[in-house]
Amino acid sequence: MDDPYLWLEEIDSERVSTWVDAENARTEAVLRDSRYQADFDAALKILDSEDKLPLVGKHGNYLYNFWKDAAHGRGLWRRTTLESYRTPKPDWDVLLDMDALCAAEGVTWEFGGAVRSPDKTRALVRLSFNGTDAVEIREFDIAARRFIEGGFLIPRAKGSADWLDLDTLLLNSPLNEAQTTEAGYGRTVRKWRRGTPIETAEVVFEVEKQAVGAWFDVNHRPGSERTMFWRAIDFTRSERFVEPKGGTRVRLDVPEKAWASLRRRDLYVSSKEDWTVNGRTIAAGSLVTIPLERFVAGGRDFETIFTPSPRRALQNWVEVRHGIVLQVLDNVRSRILLASRGDDGSWVLSEIGGLPANASIHVEAFGGEDEPDLGREVLIGATGYEIPMKLSLWDGTGAPELLKAAPSTFNAAGIEVRQCHATAADGESIPYFLIGKNLSANGPPRPTLLYGYGGFEVSMTPAYMSLAGKLWLEDGNLYAVANIRGGGEFGPRWHEAAIKQTKHIAHDDFAAVARHLAESGVTTARQLACQGGSNGGLLVGNMLARYPDLFGAIWCAVPLLDMARYTKLLAGQSWIAEYGDPDKPEQWDYIRRFSPYQLIARGRNYPPIFLTTNRTDDRVHPGHARKMAARLQELGADVLFHENVSGGHSGMVDNTRTAMTQALGFAFLRRTICAPRV
Repeated sequence: MDDPYLWLEEIDSERVSTWVDAENARTEAVLRDSRYQADFDAALKILDSEDKLPLVGKHGNYLYNFWKDAAHGRGLWRRTTLESYRTPKPDWDVLLDMDALCAAEGVTWEFGGAVRSPDKTRALVRLSFNGTDAVEIREFDIAARRFIEGGFLIPRAKGSADWLDLDTLLLNSPLNEAQTTEAGYGRTVRKWRRGTPIETAEVVFEVEKQAVGAWFDVNHRPGSERTMFWRAIDFTRSERFVEPKGGTRVRLDVPEKAWASLRRRDLYVSSKEDWTVNGRTIAAGSLVTIPLERFVAGGRDFETIFTPSPRRALQNWVEVRHGIVLQVLDNVRSRILLASRGDDGSWVLSEIGGLPANASIHVEAFGGEDEPDLGREVLIGATGYEIPMKLSLWDGTGAPELLKAAPSTFNAAGIEVRQCHATAADGESIPYFLIGKNLSANGPPRPTLLYGYGGFEVSMTPAYMSLAGKLWLEDGNLYAVANIRGGGEFGPRWHEAAIKQTKHIAHDDFAAVARHLAESGVTTARQLACQGGSNGGLLVGNMLARYPDLFGAIWCAVPLLDMARYTKLLAGQSWIAEYGDPDKPEQWDYIRRFSPYQLIARGRNYPPIFLTTNRTDDRVHPGHARKMAARLQELGADVLFHENVSGGHSGMVDNTRTAMTQALGFAFLRRTICAPRV
């Protein structure tokens, strides 16, 4: 169709800025009601609290943390020791004050992480402009707490860098169009030696223009020094290569659709599709292993560590000295297992005790990167919808040791969590969580907010509702989270069921959950809203376009909506494996069936919608939300639009902006699904 709103794809032209400013002013005039300021103040107090849990990662002898509070809006990069971290008030050593850096340079930088040199004296610090995915990378002297004048400096791009040694980097940040894939990522990995121009860095790995990108990982573990390279064919498929230090690079003959790790001497693979090796079929979602040396020599006698079942799926694994720590979802509830060798040499699985039964649990390595035989400790984070995050340390013996616990941010008295199931159109059982006060009382229908994502094998697991608990649940309202197909809750099959020509199934599953909420008496269509962001924005955009009668309001954030043009906008090209290619007529024939911008039409009744985006989002183009708002206004729909100038895709670089967006969103819900019937 002809698109009269194509001009809204201009990022920050004068006419676009004028339009955005007018829409922001109109939205704020409507939503900044008497309750808004109280919600904003409450959200900002939570975000800025000095009692927040400081999340850490261990490198060498230190625990590193990035921290924001009221006095440090852009944040502090800092570190402490484990001994100090165990105390109520750790002694933090500030390495980089981002507010001071922004003031000194007149640029609104956001800290994007750091990679320490093998000897831990230097770091490559990633600086994002207002939260963009593109970063500038600078060399930082940790002891002197300053950037090194004349040190390594990589111009802003969507890329990364790592150390080969103190004077040599690997990087994939593109410097020009020739080094950039059509998806906007680096297509070359280059070796850059100190003292030489970055433009002359030697190309050591290269992919074609049509690939998503060229990735790499450097392993400095003594005795296992090697570099891995990935040719990312699309979002789900990659070719992998391994190059031992001083050795010859070889291609790993594993499925393109697979996860793989190689931290020491054994190769671990989890294929996303059934994999037949030497006449033996390894089920999709299994975890298998083989010594790398044997594999390279032609051996294919993989040992199976984990086999999934229809409702039990592997989410992640961590290699430690005493075995493999598995992060498993069992009917969307986390189980942490240790896989270790039994007396006969076979793999034995045992559940790690002392962890909550109904929670989301994440495991990551806790240091040990310099130990030849791997580290012993893992950091375990456990949380639930009504349970603040708790961090524990486990060394392979006994129960995990509690390190720190986050404080409560809302009154959870009476809050219950219930797992329910809706039936999809094809008969599949779709689980969802329902959270709210006194669910067992079976009272009258209440305002309910339904959240979902349904894409890229991302699992929606319980997480503490820090802001929504305070601004929504405390009022007696309900919240629901749908585990629809397209996600990874039940492994690769759950994701593969809703991609490309079957992408609409994720949206149909979400509609089935909405119907179940109303039919079970929990809520009514008028009292039900849905919320989603990014791919979840596409999801709720389809609720507006395809299922408007099921909802009383739609909250749609940083969305994909114009699927006819998504591949031409920013990182869209990299998602063809998920959605399909609209430039191919046979694929557009199914994509158009879930493209909200093309589906909305005059003469239909649409529920009120609140569209939000961020101008510096360089992943999902703000034009999607802008054009949808303009088109809906043309059709006479009840639409509100709000755009932050900063924030990147997450929108979370500034606590004040985050608090404002949340307060506006809940004000929108009070105005719609909580308002008395007229």
